Amino acid sequence: MKQSLLIIFMIGFSFFTFSQDYTKFQAQRATMFSNYIAEQLELKESDKKFVYDVMLARVYNSNAKIKSENLTTKEGKQAVYSAEYKIAQQKLADEFGAKNARKMMSLSNEARKKADKN
Repeated sequence: MKQSLLIIFMIGFSFFTFSQDYTKFQAQRATMFSNYIAEQLELKESDKKFVYDVMLARVYNSNAKIKSENLTTKEGKQAVYSAEYKIAQQKLADEFGAKNARKMMSLSNEARKKADKN
């Protein structure tokens, strides 16, 4: 009985702890990145989901750090974006290898530039 309650508590706690509220913009941005990468590299759905999760974390963490540190200068923001870019690239490299990770990150930049033009 105690084990069951402990397991239920741990599951509930993990959902509460790891659930984050992503903005509509963050989710759209991650979707744009992952869709573009998946289309260009012809990824399986499970791989596309992994890329989406990495891109969502990248966008969310960048925004969170910029807000928490109250960064307003272009240089300050760029440092945060660069750091999150490297973290995302490493996560992708762990899953897909360094060469594919560099390609995916390059494609995410390409997608961003295309979207920013519109």
